[in-house]
Amino acid sequence: MGVAAGIALVFAVTIPRVFLSTLAGRLVDDAQIAWLSAVVTSGAALIMIRLLLYVLSRTGGDLIDATRRLLGKTAACLVALYFIMLFLSNTVLLLREFAENTLLTALPLAEFSLVTIWYIAWTAVFIWFGIEVVGRVAYMVLPFLVGFMLLVIILLIPYYNVTQLVPWQGHGLTLAAYHGFTMAGINFGAVVLAIYAREFQSSKTATQALDFGLGGALFMKVIYSQVYLLVFGVYVGQEKILPFFEMTRLIYLNRYLQRIEALMIALWAIVSMLALAISLYTAVYLIARILDLPSVRPIIPLLAAIVANIAMLPPDIITVIGYEKMYFYISSAGIYGVPAMLFVAFWFKRKRVKQCNAV
Repeated sequence: MGVAAGIALVFAVTIPRVFLSTLAGRLVDDAQIAWLSAVVTSGAALIMIRLLLYVLSRTGGDLIDATRRLLGKTAACLVALYFIMLFLSNTVLLLREFAENTLLTALPLAEFSLVTIWYIAWTAVFIWFGIEVVGRVAYMVLPFLVGFMLLVIILLIPYYNVTQLVPWQGHGLTLAAYHGFTMAGINFGAVVLAIYAREFQSSKTATQALDFGLGGALFMKVIYSQVYLLVFGVYVGQEKILPFFEMTRLIYLNRYLQRIEALMIALWAIVSMLALAISLYTAVYLIARILDLPSVRPIIPLLAAIVANIAMLPPDIITVIGYEKMYFYISSAGIYGVPAMLFVAFWFKRKRVKQCNAV
């Protein structure tokens, strides 16, 4: 894969929560300074994953190879199991939230289980062809996705109220920075570049994909947090379960062209399919790596069925949002812990090699 496919993978796996309740949650935590929290979360993830890619460029191979060489087979297995848990959890949470949102907006009379099965079934078919195909589809879709999101921002200009941006410090800079550092796991999906490092042309390709993919996602998150605040304000914005959908509902072009939010539902489906495909395939890929399986395809139907059943267990969407916050804290530990651990191991082993050569 090249830079374009890498950018699309990172963007697709880190942008979906712009379409969910995350914007409203940021206003609850940080009010007008919510954009700073988004900057810190993406900045922390960018620094730590760049550190991880630096180690991989020196050791060769991907995340599992580097861990095996630096820390041994047991540590490599544990790291793989940790990321399998994270990617499966991400798949479960995204599947449940997108299925719920589809019921609320487009198919209120549909059966919840059928919508969930529809999403996961097409995801399983999609990933059957491999991560390279997912990457190519992602970068083909990416210009249309970004273009539509920017179009929504432009069409909302008549509803902007600049006075709602003050007081600009919100609940405080320190609190926003704290939330940013502790919620860095919201961008943990960018670690796919380290997991699929062997699939890229070079380490420089993966680094460029990280910079532009995560940077582009950060740009859209900051813009949307500010636009959401301009349109609804802090107190009204905190009450919206579907922030992006509520923003698109405000758009009025003329009496012959209305209900533009229907296009947004199609956008939801595209983004959700890409994010679900990347997360589910990565979990399948890691399972195949630690078990030394010759093919990942036999695991796909089984894991898809497990994910769908787990996604239907929580009683309501509020419970899912609560689980999602705990998930962000757990994934943040991986964002900081795994790159730091591998870098320290690489640093000490490099010094030992130098000492042996000097003797």
